[in-house]
Amino acid sequence: MTLPYFVEEEKSCAYLPDRASRTLYEYAPHLTPVEYEARMNAGWRKFGPMMFRPECPSCRECRPIRIPIESFRLNRSQMRCIRHNEDLTVKYAAPTADTQRIELYNRYQAAQETHRGWEEAGKTLQEYRSIFLNNPIPMGEVSVWDGDALLAVALADITPNAISGVYHYHDPDSRARGLGTFVMLHCLELALRLKKPYAYFGYYVRDCPSLVYKANFRPCEIWDEETRSWRELT
Repeated sequence: MTLPYFVEEEKSCAYLPDRASRTLYEYAPHLTPVEYEARMNAGWRKFGPMMFRPECPSCRECRPIRIPIESFRLNRSQMRCIRHNEDLTVKYAAPTADTQRIELYNRYQAAQETHRGWEEAGKTLQEYRSIFLNNPIPMGEVSVWDGDALLAVALADITPNAISGVYHYHDPDSRARGLGTFVMLHCLELALRLKKPYAYFGYYVRDCPSLVYKANFRPCEIWDEETRSWRELT
């Protein structure tokens, strides 16, 4: 069940600033996992109960991307990343909201504002719960720890045939560890543990520095809007 949609006004794109952006939204508080998977396969994403899809007037660069778990193979850089972080502890659990997570989230956002030019996006604990945990379908959380210190978190929706990455963040003071890659690799491990054939990683935008890394997880597939089908990204 969804409520009537609305379209936001055009604005400068957060991914490609020289282009205009427009997003279609739907509020879906009673969405089922089966329904969401079908919507993902039509280009939709969501935060909590809020569905969205780009409806840009002259651009189609936001393309959903997914990784077939059975055929995924680590590249050399990813193998090095795993070896480099062997001393860390990885936990798989239901998502939670607490002081450690919101502090890490806000430090990550502040660093991205400085290094990537992201818009200010700090959150309160209540906002974090509302956006990430107020969810009509099941979720999983991957967290990475150095002793009692939280270093990275990835949140994922769970549907019949996939896990779908919602958001991930990590310690900006530990850049040398490659924690973003490390926690994303463990999202693939989560899909494997849950026996899901796919991991969805949101949108791939070829010329956006913040999103192009997703193509490093190979083989991967992108949604082709023209043919209305998935095809391998070559």
